[in-house]
Amino acid sequence: MLSSDRLSQLPETYRSRVETGFDATHDPDPAASLVVVTFRTARPVFESVLSALAAQTDDDFELVVVNNGVDWDIESRLRELDQQTAYVELVRNCGVTVARNLGAELALSDLLLFLDDDGVPDHRFVEAHRRAHKENDIVAVRGRVFPKSKTFYNRFQQWYNLGDESLPYLLNIEGNASIDREAYDDVSGFDEALGGRAGHEGIDLTYRLLREGYERDQIQYCPHAVIYHDYATSLVGYIHKRIVSRRHRQRLSAQRPELFEFASTYSPPPGMDPDNSRFDNLAQTLLAVVVYVGSLVLDLRDKVSND
Repeated sequence: MLSSDRLSQLPETYRSRVETGFDATHDPDPAASLVVVTFRTARPVFESVLSALAAQTDDDFELVVVNNGVDWDIESRLRELDQQTAYVELVRNCGVTVARNLGAELALSDLLLFLDDDGVPDHRFVEAHRRAHKENDIVAVRGRVFPKSKTFYNRFQQWYNLGDESLPYLLNIEGNASIDREAYDDVSGFDEALGGRAGHEGIDLTYRLLREGYERDQIQYCPHAVIYHDYATSLVGYIHKRIVSRRHRQRLSAQRPELFEFASTYSPPPGMDPDNSRFDNLAQTLLAVVVYVGSLVLDLRDKVSND
């Protein structure tokens, strides 16, 4: 079972969401706590993540897994690890922002790392995040993403890779990010009102950090903190993901227009414009049209169902 100390220290709003868990702690003061939220995570995909974590050049970290729902025995698999691990299974899918905040509450370290459940970290992932915090006067790091596979759809995600130089930037890759606990606590972590699959919660977190008084230069893109992740591997998956993202952005823009005004003050570094072929540009335009029409259809469906 999860350590009674760790569980008892959770605020009641989180403790009531925990179904079960365990605590394989052997070092009460790890240099970093790596929080992973799982939801419908396929076992082979997660095995790739675990293999990559076992091969880290810096192993002074604990793994904190928050299970929002999988259909295989992830608990037994995690119990087999040599890595220091804390695990909780939630009573139901509580959404990624709640789950990340719960994981952060469980974490023992003052350095919080967040990794997507399908993001395979480079072998220097932990080392790069720790070094960035240690060698620079920064409170948060946004890492770099390379595709796992050479799919057509991965070519359109220009914001994944911002080049080889560090620079101040938004935490808009939430699944490859790290933040000092003090700063995280100062803004109460991720905004749980965003709920569900969230989206743009890193922009919101960056906005609130700066509003709290942290400097723009203290939140940095680090090119050496790398994960491998596919935005999409199929046409259906790509369109679905884009429609969900577009609709969420529309809702959030209506509620919090200042967020996207703030985000527009950041620009990718010079020379990052993609060198797309004529075919790529045409395909991107057609896909954008499909996403736009799909969003309109769903908006109409919602309007009819609410009338």
